[in-house]
Amino acid sequence: MAIFSQKDNQTQLDFRNYNWEKPNRMEPCKLNVDLKKKIRKLMYRLHLNCGSIDLIVAKDGKTYFLEVNPTGQFGMVDFPCNYGLHKIVAEELIKMDNYGFKNKII
Repeated sequence: MAIFSQKDNQTQLDFRNYNWEKPNRMEPCKLNVDLKKKIRKLMYRLHLNCGSIDLIVAKDGKTYFLEVNPTGQFGMVDFPCNYGLHKIVAEELIKMDNYGFKNKII
């Protein structure tokens, strides 16, 4: 999800300084193939199979990695963008259960 927070003095440094009177625009976005590959490589090297990744796009158009939170929540991204992540996660958990992973530590 892209959060357009830079034009509001209240949210410019941290979008979590919510402006309840004029909320930031939030919209779905797609990452380019090269960035997806880099993120997958990072996640593999960190031995993570999920996580919330924060990126920023600078004025020059370059994308900068900020952090990956391996226990990150996805509700604040899922609901505004209508991604359906809860369903996708549930389906993956059902697949894991059906393949006998329920007694193994993953």
